[in-house]
Amino acid sequence: MTLDPTKTTPTKVPPPPEVEPVTLRPATVADAAALALIGAATFLEAFTWMLPGSDIVAHCAKHHTAAAYEGYLAKPNTRVTLATAGSFADDLSAVGYTLLSDPELPTINILSGDIELKRIYLLSRFRAVPVMGHPGIRPAQALLDTAITDALALGRTRLLLGVNDGNQRALNFYYRNGFIEAGTRTFQVGSLTCSDLILAKAL
Repeated sequence: MTLDPTKTTPTKVPPPPEVEPVTLRPATVADAAALALIGAATFLEAFTWMLPGSDIVAHCAKHHTAAAYEGYLAKPNTRVTLATAGSFADDLSAVGYTLLSDPELPTINILSGDIELKRIYLLSRFRAVPVMGHPGIRPAQALLDTAITDALALGRTRLLLGVNDGNQRALNFYYRNGFIEAGTRTFQVGSLTCSDLILAKAL
């Protein structure tokens, strides 16, 4: 029997796997390696469209290391919230995080009650999934709400953050949450000069 190569049996494509819900929990020094991995992954996903390949990889290799996150977590005013996939709490299921720390924004006047939301990142696959313990709230909002709660617990009165001035999606999110423009900054990623708006929210 000879098979006709022009006639093939259609291959049934399986449906994509269901995206797991997200769980939020405080990070510890034991999570430093997971934070370095998800920090680099989310930064790459967020900015590959605008940064040269060698520059963005070098930036991640320098700034998203376990040692860098261990350094942040050793500081008394740092709070890191880890978003994990599903109901697991282990450090191998990280899909996003926030990093709240003392401000490092030299281009604006820093007040005694200020704290900076230095990083808030989430893999795009998980932007619209449920959040365990936060019914009806998407993960990005739950991460921001948790950062605000942590800032208040530290006695801070203003939350600062920097966001790329061309990232309209992120800007709209922060404006909806009551942030206003407080300044600007520029910084280098390799050969490229990046421009941020600095936003502030009274707590």
